[in-house]
Amino acid sequence: MKKLALFFLFTLFFSALLAQPFNFNPTIKPVELKLFPYKAKDKAKDKGKMNVTRVKQVKDTLYYFVKGASIYSPVYVGVTSVDPANKINVQLSKMSWKNSDRKGITDEKGQWHETFKTENDFGIRIIPENKPAKYTLLVWVGDEVKIELPSVLQGDNKAGNNKSGSPSTLLYIIIGVLAIAGVVLFLKFKKRKS
Repeated sequence: MKKLALFFLFTLFFSALLAQPFNFNPTIKPVELKLFPYKAKDKAKDKGKMNVTRVKQVKDTLYYFVKGASIYSPVYVGVTSVDPANKINVQLSKMSWKNSDRKGITDEKGQWHETFKTENDFGIRIIPENKPAKYTLLVWVGDEVKIELPSVLQGDNKAGNNKSGSPSTLLYIIIGVLAIAGVVLFLKFKKRKS
């Protein structure tokens, strides 16, 4: 019975953690920015997922979070203010709302953006200089970059390697030498014991 109660508390704790990223402050109610598939017509590299949110902010601070980023995907976050004179402070957080990993203020054109890579979730905190503040928040997470690594077990005949110098031939020679050395050591230890 105690195990079941502990399991229930453990599950409740982690569900609360997922519902409230970065802290347990009940006054902070972050909004999840759900990403939707996006593919530019003219650029294959712009494939990914995106969220565009238009906001009229009347509170001092708003909190947003994005789920599911991959370390192999580029991430872009941009804020464009309707009124460039109304500066907007943007802070990106990974572990805690109190500690921002990246931050900035909209420029004279009312724009701020940042490109980076991260894993899993990250938070966005927006603090405008004056309220109400109207702005557009854009988040784009690109598709994972596929990197093909060459095999270390196969020779590269295209580069002009001959068969005797290919990595696979050298690998077989090394394995053969190690096997012979192993047999010799085995026989020496066997003679010592008898």
